[in-house]
Amino acid sequence: MSASTFPPFLENSHDDGSKAAVRVFFAFLCMWEALYHIARIVLKLGLSKFPHRILDSSLFSTGDDERKTNGNKNGHHNKSATTNRSSRLEDAKRTLLQRGPSYVVSFFHSVYVTGRGFMHLYHLWNASKIEKVLISGKEVLDSYRWAHLDVTRSNTLFLAYLIYDLVHILFQYPKLGGIDTIAHHALFASCSIINGTYGVLPFAFGWLIVGEASTIFLNTRWFLLKSGRESSDLLSKINNLFAATFFLTRIGIYSLGIIDLFYFSFPELQSLPAMSGVPIPFLGMTCGCVLLGWALNFLWGFKIFSMMSMVGGKKKKTKDP
Repeated sequence: MSASTFPPFLENSHDDGSKAAVRVFFAFLCMWEALYHIARIVLKLGLSKFPHRILDSSLFSTGDDERKTNGNKNGHHNKSATTNRSSRLEDAKRTLLQRGPSYVVSFFHSVYVTGRGFMHLYHLWNASKIEKVLISGKEVLDSYRWAHLDVTRSNTLFLAYLIYDLVHILFQYPKLGGIDTIAHHALFASCSIINGTYGVLPFAFGWLIVGEASTIFLNTRWFLLKSGRESSDLLSKINNLFAATFFLTRIGIYSLGIIDLFYFSFPELQSLPAMSGVPIPFLGMTCGCVLLGWALNFLWGFKIFSMMSMVGGKKKKTKDP
């Protein structure tokens, strides 16, 4: 195979080529790992010094419980309730300490890349069809070169996050995710490498990454559940926000992106192997993952809609006389 067929790793992700892009990648990788350890230290200190602020009051035994246990002739039931509460408290602390740091990093990652995703869509909105699917080389004077480089920076950041998270998932398997999560990270990391190396699909990256908006509320939901707030009004609001952002970004915006890429920009998409040098199997793999992600979003969307309908039905029954 010629060198042009297989360019250096992330060659099109930096004006100074592969070596500079790899340095940026490792800098982002170290940043995510450092953030993980900072989150772990903060959570440990918070749970030891301010447990009542981090965890819900329902997890703590109260003086009333002790008095009821001593004064009630059915005290053994109250002792059992107190023991159960103590067990739930320890479980909550252990879960937050073991898995919480990963969810904190995921939260910050999703906030940041969602913002950058919308920025990329805005900057490339008026670009030509070919400029939306191909990142031109630095030798080409192009008014969208700066916007393309912004996309490659976000892609490198995203790739570093996937690798960081994949390592933690493997080390803590299966606490942070199962085989499906490992497959998801491995596939999209591969697509990220292909796109960053050959410089393809910059606009599609924007509408793909804004789907992380729903992850913001998914992570918040996890914290509320694990801190004992499963019955709180806030959880109900977060559930609604999660569903709203999921359907807006992962169904609505994603579907519009699919139509734009595979219908309106299909001739330009077909020209990428000749124009960028990306091998057809690599391009096919990237497009396949995009389509698979779209199908999975509809499947997850159906499950979310079904769960919300069930919860809504239960609330209506409780309100009825």
